[in-house]
Amino acid sequence: MSSVLSKKMRFKALSLQVTLATLLSIPAYAIELTDELTVHGFVSQAYIDTSGNNFFGRSDGGSFDFREIGVNGYWQPLRNVNFAAQLISRNAGRESDSDPRVDFALADLHAYSDFDSRYGVRLGRIKIPFGFYNTTRDAPSARNGIFTPASVYFEQFRNALVSTDGGSVYGNLNRPWGDLTFELFAGSSDPGDEEMEYYVFKQATPGHFEDASMHGGQVMYEALDSGLRFALSYTRPSLDYQRQTPLNPLLGGHVISDMLLYSGQYNTEFWTFTAEYLLMINNVKGFGPAFEDFRAKGESYYAQVDYRYRPDLTFSLRYGEQIVNDKDRDGDTKFNPPHVGFGKNWMLGMQWDVAPDWIVRAEYHRTDGTAWLSGVDNPVLADNRRKWETYAVQVVYSF
Repeated sequence: MSSVLSKKMRFKALSLQVTLATLLSIPAYAIELTDELTVHGFVSQAYIDTSGNNFFGRSDGGSFDFREIGVNGYWQPLRNVNFAAQLISRNAGRESDSDPRVDFALADLHAYSDFDSRYGVRLGRIKIPFGFYNTTRDAPSARNGIFTPASVYFEQFRNALVSTDGGSVYGNLNRPWGDLTFELFAGSSDPGDEEMEYYVFKQATPGHFEDASMHGGQVMYEALDSGLRFALSYTRPSLDYQRQTPLNPLLGGHVISDMLLYSGQYNTEFWTFTAEYLLMINNVKGFGPAFEDFRAKGESYYAQVDYRYRPDLTFSLRYGEQIVNDKDRDGDTKFNPPHVGFGKNWMLGMQWDVAPDWIVRAEYHRTDGTAWLSGVDNPVLADNRRKWETYAVQVVYSF
């Protein structure tokens, strides 16, 4: 048995070396077609090994399933009009299967702009302003780790929360007392094929959820010269369920969530302190006797400390927690198995900026609970382990 395990470990190590060598052989450049048109992009590859549960792919025992490829462009044909779009291919388990998708594609119309103020309208597929990292969670070099904090940035809601087809109005004010930004949006989002069914019912069903109706907004303030940044975000997804067949015991119900996120950050020369707290109220109703109506208030948060040991080397420590129902914080009465109702996670990480366009990250996670596990990748709840560990390494190239 030991020889078999040794061969497996050598094979994984060799695979990782080949993947790193392939990525590192790509030349670094940016594409500036004209003064008005610029194209950028990124490629990332991760190796993830978990003890007992699948996370971002078939990671129980180790996998290279998590990878991201993105290309984005920015075009400003007129002084007060610009266009932006990003195409992304993301492989992270069965819900993200590498099929290219439009991450965002929008027209930005500046109704008014001067040296210290700007107001405008964005139309198309827009990114949803939610917390510090939602608009950049699919840009690996811009988030605060290999994974955005799962306790707050839900993977089960990813498809609906990342972007929406609709529009927004926004404003930016630059004043001596600081920078103030606000944005209000409305639109509709595709919740994905099965993830919402597992999130609500903990299993696949004969029906499906239609596109989510989304609206909300964000206010963000950044103080000048003090390193302080604060944000208040609100998002309200509303989803309708379609039975598809009369044999489905579930009726055409509704799921409405109110999500209020408080965000704060403090930056110094060597340290960054970040914390976000999410209050989420879920109303589930209309599914009939097979699934009773309920209303639950959930709480989630994380706190992260980053220390820049050198300009190119940063160490991170994070603790995050999610409680699905504050009336059952241990999951003993309303969840089966109980660990579905909560998640508690410690993360120790390192980021090495190898070159201006290259990043290498390594992280260790220790988790108690399975609240944020993907139901699509972990369909049998009884098989999931309450306490599990994650080892992850990621290489990111941006141009």
